[in-house]
Amino acid sequence: MMTYSRAPRLLSLALISLFALLAACSPSQTERLPTEAPIYGRSTATLPPEIINTPLVGQLGAVNDASATPMLAAQLSPSPATLIAQGGTPSSAATFGAVIDASPPPPTATPSPLPPTPVQGSPTATSPFGAVVDPNYTPPPTYTPMPSPTFPSGTLPPPATLVPVGTGEALRADLMGVQIHGFLTDDEFSAMLDRAAELGVGWVKFQLAWELYEPAQGQFNDFYRAKVLNVQRASIRGFKTLISVAKAPNWARPPEVRDVESGPPSNPQHLADFIAAFVRDTKPEFIDAIEIWNEPNLIREWRGSTISGADYMRYFRPAYEAILREQRAQPSTLKPNHRIMVITAGPAPTITLADGSTMGDREWLQELYNNGLATLSADGDIGVGAHSFGWANPPEARCCQATSGVSGWYEHPSFYFRETLDAYRQIMVRNGHGAARLWVTEFGWATYDGLRRSDGTPASADASVGWQALINQEQQAAYIVRAFRLAQSAPYNEFVAPMMLWNLNFTLIPGMVDNSREEAGFALLDSQGNPRPAFIALRAVPKVR
Repeated sequence: MMTYSRAPRLLSLALISLFALLAACSPSQTERLPTEAPIYGRSTATLPPEIINTPLVGQLGAVNDASATPMLAAQLSPSPATLIAQGGTPSSAATFGAVIDASPPPPTATPSPLPPTPVQGSPTATSPFGAVVDPNYTPPPTYTPMPSPTFPSGTLPPPATLVPVGTGEALRADLMGVQIHGFLTDDEFSAMLDRAAELGVGWVKFQLAWELYEPAQGQFNDFYRAKVLNVQRASIRGFKTLISVAKAPNWARPPEVRDVESGPPSNPQHLADFIAAFVRDTKPEFIDAIEIWNEPNLIREWRGSTISGADYMRYFRPAYEAILREQRAQPSTLKPNHRIMVITAGPAPTITLADGSTMGDREWLQELYNNGLATLSADGDIGVGAHSFGWANPPEARCCQATSGVSGWYEHPSFYFRETLDAYRQIMVRNGHGAARLWVTEFGWATYDGLRRSDGTPASADASVGWQALINQEQQAAYIVRAFRLAQSAPYNEFVAPMMLWNLNFTLIPGMVDNSREEAGFALLDSQGNPRPAFIALRAVPKVR
């Protein structure tokens, strides 16, 4: 179904500019444009010299190791090869936080040694809860109230109100979305939008790895321009769009952690400036929601700074203000009531480890409120992000009784989809933020059942993520549909906003299934692009718009 071109078309900047103009003015726009197109393999021995080894930063942890390296062919200039963190990343990154040893990170891009095998279902330093690294943890600083932001003159329309509506057996498409990996050729990207439309969901989500798009401060490359155009294309196709921004480029990070995992910039304003540029270039009317960072309660995503809700709020506040300014500067005549929702980063469901390498997601969320989240917006344009995964537990299940066939990953509330929704809601209400919505920016269930390697043999999950072997593909399909239905039923429909299923198409990255990457187990398509049972089941559910 889907192939990876070794020679993506290059368009002149004049044509790119023309397309941007057409995308902004014409809903009937159908032009095709180039996007990222990596090629993956285990060896470069038979590859032509123009192939450049480039590890891909994956959504649920690192996708790279010494034996499975993505190669980006015939790249648009400049190459992202030097922009993606290669060091300090284990070759078997756990889905909800990579687990590595407790020694200090290497000063260069040398991969860290593999960890011991995680203990099933135990929230310990070797469990798949989160990264385990050095013990140099600084307690969160005392909260100092910040002054209210000031903005240029002009008012914005109020955010759209999500009103619970009874739909019988049908699901609301406007509360359903799916994440698409963006390392695709132009035609492949269009094909994935077709697949999302076939599913009947109203949202698509893209993650922006900032390090790929701004190689030097203020310099944006062709990959950046392609991403701008693709977000516009998705919006023109009728989808609402959510973008998640993470992974600072080396130039913005502290010198001692450059090329080591991922982390925020030294200066929070640099993140705000990048987000502002992307909103400005894409045009606010084509973006419906922005999630500020990804799982910052894990050291692998927050390397170089203090893991705490207090520290995160230093970044969230200027990013939020920048988004408001860009919306005020570019009011839309086509969508006069349009407003971008700004979402706090979905933390990884986890516990706090004594060495400071992870912070429990519940505690981390409470710190956001300790540091002013509830009072930052007066008109409801801030949502609370959640990554409400269920491991092998059904969506309706509560802690801590194992379901039949589940032999681990059930002993703690963070292993449960529903428990995470309930816990976050309680924190929101307790802190006077009950009017806000909970945005599930990632959720899903994973299984390798039914997946096959490129040689046709059955594929299997890596031993480090044994929970992926606990359910079959029919259970995966049922759990996903039931999770959407649960969230759209009382009392959850009173506070749960759109939910983004993770993911549509990571199996289509060559080598992902062959190398038993955990990301593939979540996908709705197999490695040939064929629908898995979860895709078929979700497509079949009646939906209303």
